[in-house]
Amino acid sequence: MTNTLRVAVAVAICVTFAEAINAQQVQVTTPLVNVTDSFYENIGVNWGFQRNGPNGGFSFNFGSPNSTAPAFGGFDPNSQARFGFGTRGGDGSFFFNLSAGQGSNSSVTTAAPTLMLQNGIPGSVQDISVRPFVTSFTPVVGGRTFFGPVMTSPIEERLKRLRQQAALENPGVSQSDAALLLGASQRNAASQPARTTSSSPRTTASSAAHGDISVAEIRRQKQAKPRASATDEVQLLIATARAAEVSGNLGAARLRYRKAAARATGQLRSGLLAKLESLAVR
Repeated sequence: MTNTLRVAVAVAICVTFAEAINAQQVQVTTPLVNVTDSFYENIGVNWGFQRNGPNGGFSFNFGSPNSTAPAFGGFDPNSQARFGFGTRGGDGSFFFNLSAGQGSNSSVTTAAPTLMLQNGIPGSVQDISVRPFVTSFTPVVGGRTFFGPVMTSPIEERLKRLRQQAALENPGVSQSDAALLLGASQRNAASQPARTTSSSPRTTASSAAHGDISVAEIRRQKQAKPRASATDEVQLLIATARAAEVSGNLGAARLRYRKAAARATGQLRSGLLAKLESLAVR
């Protein structure tokens, strides 16, 4: 194929698909027109007098021709009309000045942001001005504020829960933070089921190859978990109450029996209430 034939084929393709090619881009223009018009009128008066005598004198001045300058309308103090007169004698003087003027200022500003986008692709043009607002505080680079959110370490929260649990299980016995964390990790490892290894650890069996539990069974298991945790908590409270009763701390024993009775049900609740009544008699 010669070069002339290639050029002719390229031109024919461009002419044939010109409309489809142009449709792939969209030009969006949003004109913004800002019109301002301001007017000012300024009149200033300045006058005064002076009196001289053999034993002294006095003077008085009032105002200024340009004391109040308008901040709008394009005010120019050199364009004001001025008028003044004065008198002077042997015993004093007097003067009077007048300044007046008018003016206006108009402006028209047009901005037309334009975006060239592909068909179906969103776009945006933003003009944002951000001004920090600070009240009764001076920002200093590198300085630390006196207020703000207090961040608590996850480890500290974990240790706090472990200390509370250890105080309930073994009242009067203090353990170090390292011992608490080590004991919690050992209990978690013992509660997790053993994992079976296979010859190809990178591959996992799909749930489509075997049956799975039903939705009803999943709901039943979720409902059984709070009951099991509540039962464990009641048993823990009963154990700590018995330990406090044996050590002679009847107040702590009654408190733990009362908490256990509030969480227990059925015959266990009745037995705990009876135990509370017997401790109250002592």
